[in-house]
Amino acid sequence: MGVLDARDILIGPGTLWRAPLTTAAPDETTVGYGESWGGAWVNMGSFLEGQPVVISVNETFVDVYVEQSTLAQNSARTRRETIIKTTLAEHSAANLAVVLQATATPTVAGAGQKAYSSIPFGSQFDVTSYKWGIEGLRVDSLGSNQPIRYFFHKGRIRLAGDINLAKQNPTGIPIEIMVLGDSTQSAGQEIGEIQIVTGAATTT
Repeated sequence: MGVLDARDILIGPGTLWRAPLTTAAPDETTVGYGESWGGAWVNMGSFLEGQPVVISVNETFVDVYVEQSTLAQNSARTRRETIIKTTLAEHSAANLAVVLQATATPTVAGAGQKAYSSIPFGSQFDVTSYKWGIEGLRVDSLGSNQPIRYFFHKGRIRLAGDINLAKQNPTGIPIEIMVLGDSTQSAGQEIGEIQIVTGAATTT
């Protein structure tokens, strides 16, 4: 076992971003930790306490056994499912529209008219996919905050639990993002990419 590098032990909240498919990732050098990703990237907002953004990779394998041994002799991966989960804290029209694959239409206040947003939703066969990004914190050797970023080329979002209206608990929006394979990427890169920034750029 090598020497432990405490900088690789991460702690801190994550942020979740979405963008249209094929949107370029934020530059690792010019876009620092906690900064806006710019362009078409949209921050999905805060998460409820105790409901962090979670990435899970579920895999299925076929193992080959022979009569002459009790041990598997070979193995092949048959499925890899990458899922992102969290509970959005902001019960906003924008968040609800994305989760329900709908359109939020605002009406401004006027004489005898309250301001409100309408979000009609119903049945549709098509599914809207987005590019997704997650940012976490890594502190470098100089004590500066640097980002660790997970990028997923393509994924669909859905409501993944109950929306509870209760007197003692905040009303969150539980979501699940199923990452899909992106056939436009190079072989072996169809799911996404992880970038770990370990230090600042040099001056020369």
